[in-house]
Amino acid sequence: MRSAIPLLLLLRQSSSEVTTVQLPRSGCPAPQVFDTSGLACVDCQQGLGPLDAEVCGCPANALQAEVDCATDSLWEGNCVGIACSTECSQSSQVPSLDKRTCIPCSNSAAFDTATNQCTCNNPAKSSASDTPVATQRLVEVPDDSGKPLRKDCVPCLEGMAVITEELYEAGQDYFVAAGRKYTADPSACASCPDPRMFFDTDYSCVCEDGYLLAGEASVGEQSCLKNAPSVAGPYTRVRFQSLDLIGDKSTESYDFTLESITFSHLYQRAAGDCEHFDGSSASSLQACQALGNLCVMSMYDEDAPACRQFEAILQRRVETYHDQEDWKVTLPWLRYSDDAESVANDRGVRTKVSFHPEDDRTNVLSFKLAKYTVNGTFVGLEDLANQFEYCYRSTRGYDDLNHTHWLTFGNTYRQEYSCSIDDLLEKETFLYDLYLVDEGSDACSGDSECLYPVPVLNRNLASDGKFPNVNQRLDDELDDIYTRRFFLFDNLSGRTTAGVEAVRYATKIVLRVPTRSENPDQLYPPQLVVEYATSTKSSDAELSLLFKVEYSMRSDSFWDTIQIWLGFIFAFAVVIFGFRVNNFQSRQRTDNAGSVFGLQLLLHAFVVACHTFTLLFGCFTFLICAYWFLFFKNQGQVFLLLPPESEFYGVTSEYLFFNITFRLLFWCQTIYIGYTIVRQCRSDVIFVDHERPPCGKRSNGVSMWRIFTVANAYNRLQGKRRSNTATSLVVVAFAMFGLGQRNNALPQPNFEQGLGRENIALSFANSVFFFIVAWLIQWMWRVLVQERFLSENPSTQFVDLITACNVSVFIMLENNKGFYLHGVSPYQTADCSVEEMLLNLEREGLGHFIGRGFSEATGDCQAFSLFASPVFRAQLSKIYGYALPNRSHIESNDGNKAALARFEMTQFLQGFVDQQPTLASTDGLSYIVREPLASERLLGVTPAEFRNAAPNCILLPDRDGFLGATFLGIELDLLLHDVLTYNCAQMAFGNAGISIFLCYAMHLLRTSLRAWWGSRNLAAKSFIDSKFLGISQ
Repeated sequence: MRSAIPLLLLLRQSSSEVTTVQLPRSGCPAPQVFDTSGLACVDCQQGLGPLDAEVCGCPANALQAEVDCATDSLWEGNCVGIACSTECSQSSQVPSLDKRTCIPCSNSAAFDTATNQCTCNNPAKSSASDTPVATQRLVEVPDDSGKPLRKDCVPCLEGMAVITEELYEAGQDYFVAAGRKYTADPSACASCPDPRMFFDTDYSCVCEDGYLLAGEASVGEQSCLKNAPSVAGPYTRVRFQSLDLIGDKSTESYDFTLESITFSHLYQRAAGDCEHFDGSSASSLQACQALGNLCVMSMYDEDAPACRQFEAILQRRVETYHDQEDWKVTLPWLRYSDDAESVANDRGVRTKVSFHPEDDRTNVLSFKLAKYTVNGTFVGLEDLANQFEYCYRSTRGYDDLNHTHWLTFGNTYRQEYSCSIDDLLEKETFLYDLYLVDEGSDACSGDSECLYPVPVLNRNLASDGKFPNVNQRLDDELDDIYTRRFFLFDNLSGRTTAGVEAVRYATKIVLRVPTRSENPDQLYPPQLVVEYATSTKSSDAELSLLFKVEYSMRSDSFWDTIQIWLGFIFAFAVVIFGFRVNNFQSRQRTDNAGSVFGLQLLLHAFVVACHTFTLLFGCFTFLICAYWFLFFKNQGQVFLLLPPESEFYGVTSEYLFFNITFRLLFWCQTIYIGYTIVRQCRSDVIFVDHERPPCGKRSNGVSMWRIFTVANAYNRLQGKRRSNTATSLVVVAFAMFGLGQRNNALPQPNFEQGLGRENIALSFANSVFFFIVAWLIQWMWRVLVQERFLSENPSTQFVDLITACNVSVFIMLENNKGFYLHGVSPYQTADCSVEEMLLNLEREGLGHFIGRGFSEATGDCQAFSLFASPVFRAQLSKIYGYALPNRSHIESNDGNKAALARFEMTQFLQGFVDQQPTLASTDGLSYIVREPLASERLLGVTPAEFRNAAPNCILLPDRDGFLGATFLGIELDLLLHDVLTYNCAQMAFGNAGISIFLCYAMHLLRTSLRAWWGSRNLAAKSFIDSKFLGISQ
C-alpha cells in the first residue's frame, strides 16, 4: 500500500467487545503485502515473494508450476495454486517468459550470477558525444516448433536505447529523458519523444542536425523544431493586470509579469510548426490550436508574442472555413474583425423561440462547447450544462448543478458563490469555443446540427495598452472587440520554476440571450461576457464567482415613451407643488396681515416637494413595474422580456432608474413622515370645559375628571390606525413564505418555483400588491363591518365623548390653521351620575334636547376647520408664553402658572365660542361659519376671505379633518412608507424575512416616537399634569 493513513477498524470479538487495528502510514514493510480484504499486512506463502504492494508470486528468476488443491482447501481459502523452483539458476539458465522451462543464454547474452538473469551488457552512461548510443535488447528465440530455445541480444534501431535500472537517479524508480519518463525494461528499445531525436551516449535525447530542441523537460515532453518562429521576443513573459487600473476600485490593483514555464514549453513548437504548416500530420493542426490558446491566455494582448505570431500567420492564410473571413484554414477562430454593432446585431440565428414547446419553435435552448487542452488537443464537443459553474458546490439537498433550468427560454438565472484557490489548482485547464445549436436553420440536414458561433466579450482583452471591452456606459459598447475562445480558469500561465505563483480565473460569467424588439420570438446572437481576476499563491481568501444567464429585450422605444411621460408628470408635479406651497403660505398670517417667509416656508416647501415626488413618481413607478409584471408573467407567446440588468454597467443600467427612484421614494417619504410626526407632536391641543358650577358652589367647583377622560381618549387616538402593520406583515409573510409568492419576483415568464435573484421591478410590484391586499382586508373589515355593525368610527366616537363630557377641543396644527371640535353638551349638566347621563342620552334620542350643532347654518356638524386670525393666534401665544416659556413642558414648580394659564385659556376660548370676548378689544375675535366651497372641500384651498386678510376667523364644517393631527389622517402615507421600507430592505438584503423584520422595526420606531412625544406635547399644551395621562416622569 503506497500511502495509508492511520485507520481504526472495529472488529467484533464477542457481543460486547471490539478491537482496533492500526495500519502503518507508509505501506506494508518488506517482504509483506497488503491484503485488501482484511485491510492488513500479511506475509507471502512459503516460496512466494511480493511482485508488487498487493500481489505475491514467483520471483523473476524462478520457474512457476500449477498446484492442484484439495476441495476443502479451496473452500477454506487456504489454497496456494502455484509452486516456485530455482532449478534454472543451478545450471546457469533462466526461466522462459511463460516460466515453464529453463533456457540458456546465448553467446551474446551473458548469464549474470548476481541476478540470475541474462544480460546484454549495454554500455553504461557516459559523457555526451552527439552520437547515438548502441544498445541491445534481450529477446527470447524459439525453435522450429515455437518453444523457447534461448535468450539472445538484438541491437536496437539507431537512435533508440534500452533503459536499465542503472540509469535511475537516486530515490527514483524511473528515468527521465526529454521530459518523458521511462521504466527499466531489458527486452524493449525505447525511443525519444520526438522522431527527430536520438539517445546520446549519456542517454539524453538529442535533436538531429538542423533541428532545435524545444520545450521544458520539467513541464512535459520536449520536441525538435525544424523552423523557428518568426516572432521570438520575450515569449515566456505573461502579464497579469487588474481591471481596476482603469477606474474599478472594487478590488486591489495589481500589474505584474511572470516568467511562465508553460509558455516556455509550448510557444516555440506551437508557433514554429503552425507558421510552417506542412500538413503532414495532425500535430501541425494541434500546434495552431496551441498557439491560439497561448494568445487567449495572454488576454488577446496585441503586444504578446503569441498574439503577434498568430496575427502574422493569419494574414498569410488565404482560404477560410465556412465562409468566415476571420476563420482562416488550419487556424482557430480567435476574434472578430467586424465592428461590435455588426456582431451584436447579426441576424444569422434562425431559431424561433417560445415559452412552451411548439412545432416550429423551441423553448429550450441548446449550446455546444468545443473543448481543447492547452497544448491544442481537441477533446471533443460536449453539451453545455453546468460547466460555467466550474467551482460550485451544491448546498441544497439535491444536486442542483444538474438542473439547468436556465436553458429554458426566458428563465433568467443568477448564482453567486465562492471557491477556494486550492480547488482550481487540482483541476486541468481547458479552453472552449461556444456554439448555439441553431434549430431553425435550413442549411443542415436531419443527420447534422447547425452550430452558430457565439461571440465572447472578454472584458480583460488588451488592445493598445487599454481595455476596450470595459465600458462605463452603454454607448461605450461601440468599440468592443468580440472574440471566440475563452477559458474558465488558468493555472498554467502563472507557473514558474518556483511553482504556481498566480491563477487567473473567470470571476464573472454572463450568458446574454437578447431577442429582437420587432420580432420577440427571434434571437440576436447570444453573447458570453467573461471577466477574469487573478489570485496569487499568497492569497488565502475565498474567490467570489458569479454565473448569470440573462434573457432580455432591447427597450429603447419603451424608455423613450417613459421619458415623455416623465416630462408630463414632472410638469404636473411642479403645478401641484406650487399649489400646495402657495396654499400653505396663504394660511400663514402675521399681526400685520402679511405672509410668512423664511426658513419655515423653505422647510415646508422642501417637505412638500418630497411628498409630491413620492405620490406622483411612486404611483408612476408602480405602474411601470406592474406593466412588466402583468405582461411578462402572463404572456403566452413571446411578447415582452425584461431589460438587461447590465451587470457590468451599473452607471447606465436600465435598472438604474429603479435603483435611484426606489431609494429616493423611501427617503422622501421618510422625511415627510418625520416632518408630519413633528408637526403633530408640536400642535396646540386645548380642552375647553363648558360645564358651569352648580348653584351655591364656587366657580372652581367643576370636576376635572371629564377633561382627563377626554385628554386620555385623544392621547389614545393620536397613534390609532385603521390597519395594523403587524397584521399586514403577517399576511405578507404568509404570502411570501407560506404560499411561495416571492417566486413571482424571479425573472422568469411564469409563476413557477425557480432559482436566482429577484428582479427589483417585479419584486416591487409583487410586494405592493400583497401590502395593498393586506391593507384592503383590514380596511374593509373596519369600515364595512366593525364600524358599521360593532362600533362607530374613531372620529364619531371621540366627538360623542367630548359632547357627553361638555368639553370642546381646539387643535392648532399650524399658527393660523387648525380644527375646532364643538363639544357643548345639550344637557343641563355633564357632571352627573351614570343614571342621569343615560337618561339624558335617551331624551336626546327622543328629540327633547336641541341639536348638538354649533350653528344653524351647519346643522348637527360639530367638527370644523379653523382659520384663525392673527389676534386669535396672538392671544394663544401670549397665554402659552406665560405658562410655557420654552414651549416644551411644564416644570414641576410651575403648577400655579399652569392652573392660571388653563383658567385664562378656558375663559378666552369660552368667550370666543360664545362670541363674548374677554378682551377689551373684539377685533379679530369674531368668526364666520359657512359651508365650504367645492374647491375648499376637495382641494383644501384656503378661503378667499382669509387669503385677503379678513379680520375675522373662519369656521368650515370638516367632519374628519381633525384626524389629520393623528395617524388616522395619514393612513395611506404610513402604508406607503411601510411598502417603501420593505422594498428598500429587499433591495439591500434580498431576503423577505429580513425585509419584514426591518419594516416592523420601522413601524415600532414611528409609533413609539409618536406616542412618547405626542403624550408629552399633549400634557404641556393642555396644561394637564402628565401623570393623569399615564406618562412616567
